Amino acid sequence: FYVKEGLLLKQTSSFQRWKRRYFKLRGRTLYYAKDSKSLIFDEVDLSDASVAETSTKNINNSFTVITPFRKLMLCAESRKEMEDWISALKSVQKWETYEASQFNMEHFSGMHNWYACSHARPTFCNVCREALPGVTSHGLSCEVCKFKAHKRCAIRSTNNCKWTTLASIGNDIIEDEDGVSMPHQWLEGNLPVSAKCVVCDRNCGSVRRLQDWRCLWCKAIVHNSCKEQLGKVCPLGQCKVSIIPPTALNSIDSDGFWKATSPSCSSPLLVLANSKSGDNQGVKFLRRFKQLLNPAQVFDLMNGGPQLGLRLFQKFETFRTLVCGGDGSVGWVLSELDKLSLHKQCQLGVLPLGTGNDLARVLGWGGLCDDDAQLLQILEKLERATTKMLDRWSVMTFEVPTKQTPAIITQYADSVATHLTKILDSDKHSDIISSAKFLCGTVNDFVAEVGKAYERATENKEEADAMAKKCAMLNEKLDSLVKALSEDANAQLVPSGSISPDESNSDQSRPFRSREQLMLRANSLKKALRQIIDQAEKDTPRCRECHPPHQSKDAAVRTSRSLHTLMFHRQCTEKCVMNNYFGIGLDAKISLEFNNKRDVHPKKCSSRTKNMMWYGVLGTKELVQKTYKNLEQRVQLECDGVPMSLPSLQGLAVLNIPSYAGGINFWGGTKENNNFGAPSFDDKKLEVVAVFGSMQMAMSRVINLQHHRITQCRQVKITILGDEGVPVQVDGEAWIQPPGIVQIVHKNRAQMLTRDRAFESTLKSWEDKRKGDSRPARPRLNSQQSMEYLSEEECAQVQQLGLVADTLINRIREVAKTHKLVEQELAHSVNASAAVLSEAFPSKPSSPEVTTTLLLLDC
Repeated sequence: FYVKEGLLLKQTSSFQRWKRRYFKLRGRTLYYAKDSKSLIFDEVDLSDASVAETSTKNINNSFTVITPFRKLMLCAESRKEMEDWISALKSVQKWETYEASQFNMEHFSGMHNWYACSHARPTFCNVCREALPGVTSHGLSCEVCKFKAHKRCAIRSTNNCKWTTLASIGNDIIEDEDGVSMPHQWLEGNLPVSAKCVVCDRNCGSVRRLQDWRCLWCKAIVHNSCKEQLGKVCPLGQCKVSIIPPTALNSIDSDGFWKATSPSCSSPLLVLANSKSGDNQGVKFLRRFKQLLNPAQVFDLMNGGPQLGLRLFQKFETFRTLVCGGDGSVGWVLSELDKLSLHKQCQLGVLPLGTGNDLARVLGWGGLCDDDAQLLQILEKLERATTKMLDRWSVMTFEVPTKQTPAIITQYADSVATHLTKILDSDKHSDIISSAKFLCGTVNDFVAEVGKAYERATENKEEADAMAKKCAMLNEKLDSLVKALSEDANAQLVPSGSISPDESNSDQSRPFRSREQLMLRANSLKKALRQIIDQAEKDTPRCRECHPPHQSKDAAVRTSRSLHTLMFHRQCTEKCVMNNYFGIGLDAKISLEFNNKRDVHPKKCSSRTKNMMWYGVLGTKELVQKTYKNLEQRVQLECDGVPMSLPSLQGLAVLNIPSYAGGINFWGGTKENNNFGAPSFDDKKLEVVAVFGSMQMAMSRVINLQHHRITQCRQVKITILGDEGVPVQVDGEAWIQPPGIVQIVHKNRAQMLTRDRAFESTLKSWEDKRKGDSRPARPRLNSQQSMEYLSEEECAQVQQLGLVADTLINRIREVAKTHKLVEQELAHSVNASAAVLSEAFPSKPSSPEVTTTLLLLDC
């Protein structure tokens, strides 16, 4: 039984540095050879091995297997494959079952996640406590807890990485009458240069040795000597609202997923990051979020998708999700929320790492975030974000079957048209009889299919009843024709003017009916059939637009159209969901060509800058080619049921948000006017604009063009005519849509976290003003410190103040003698104050002057 096997690149000492080898992992041994069919495999003992990622800029997907005797540097095809191999190699260290579909084992095992790195300042190994060399990639660091180790020491490190669950805390957990609490999780040494102790406010750390401590959760830094003076319960620090404490993950659901109990925070944060987004810099954000939050609430979309994280959070009444990636990543997560029905409890924020990032722009998070050092500020802004609803739209497609597609429509069309023609035109009695018999079964099946399809297609009961009556009438006429033909089949052909040879048996033998009578019955049947066809086309204009009616009396064409309508009416399938925009024609062709180029040459489209350049090159080509010139002749547009006349154009764009193709305001403004309302992504309306050419799209980045506006509506239907498909794109994902219908209808709404910059500015001004108005708190001093801070003159004034206060108290007592109640209350107050002062200043004399003075100073 092999835990994992497959091809990897192995670094060698030969001139050709990397060679492809086939690897097999079984037990605690890694085998490799030139190919899978080799008889002899080299082997590597993993009993005392560690594994670390060694990718350069998170691109080449390499990792190193480190044993006491050798180092094996390997490279995978993709980051996901590399992470799968690392997880498999880690699993054999603890004899755990490797399951790539479940949560990563390192989330819950306490094992460190090593990656090779260099250090600019003196850094010390947390295992042997010796200094790490400053040479590039000679030391290892845990991407979660920043535990440092030599490559030779990594295997000897304890599994004390950042806690994730209640079980991982172990015996350190704090239990009292208030319940279960989480202690600080300390890591020794390697502190920042400016570190200060939270207890004594003095500098911490050293550049000469490993000393002092840092909490992995609240980030508190303390001296060795001050550690005991700090409270044992960890407050979780600045990110408390967003963190799921390990104490909240304490049980496993029936399906094997961790079940989270509601923690003290009301809205925990789920982080779903795309490691391939942002020039493959999503890895940096994954590591940084694991350091700030619970590692179990941070997931890589490229390793299992969004379902794992959403399943963990679905037990919470409300939670927030931060998607780190482009518009495609956001759409992926929103689609998964649809499947799990979590829109009511999930609020979605976006950290822009992709190429276009149009949705992030309109939500206020900007067009790009490439600095992982700002994540603390971003988390703070997420906590202050407001919620706004995002309209989401279903893109429904209805494709016309091609001639090459053998369908029931073709069968009915051929049967009805061919056999009706034979009945009406043939001079041969045998042909008429055989065609009529064949027509019987065909028309019966036709009527049955019409009835079923029409019941599904209409919501009007009267129309359904009318169609049922027409079908019944058609059946009667068919029965009449069949009966007549059956009688004629048994009749004898009698020449005109002659008498039957058996006149005495006239009841059993009758003359053959004239062809004119037969044609009358056949025409009656044909008329009834056409009534059903006409009624169907009248009640289903969708198909009539797809196939415009004409004066042809070809029964095959008419039957094909109407039966096509009846059997597929309102059976459009949801192709995808639109969050940002829809395009057909020119812009879709550019997106399709770019996607094809990225699939064929991924290295040429490996960065945001390269992607934008390729879009520019492909758009420039269209200035000359004008592939979809006069697109208005190939498509028909209908908005809210009203056909729209189109000018000469190369494409159509349907907008849900006021940002298009990487920040273009293609609608041409954000305010309402006499003709149109202000565009918004929460008004259940779409903006439809014309695309005249790539030059117009380029100019829209500079100025607001408005002459291409078509309409605002709540539903869009586009009919693609002809025999060839047209490029279509939804949120940057493009394909060729065959002839038929594309309909855009409202699906649902999602809660989106929106950054309100005006609110942030107002709040910051208020906080700054509050800081300026507030006076610094006076330090609490004991009696000895109080006297030391006073000069001789100030001491004399305090003594004089005490004498005056004592005189005042005596006078109050004299006045209060006549009011016994007041005297008692005053006595209680004086005695209580004296008791407090005696406890606070036990070494001072209790004379009235000093007591009163100390009382005034303490107040």
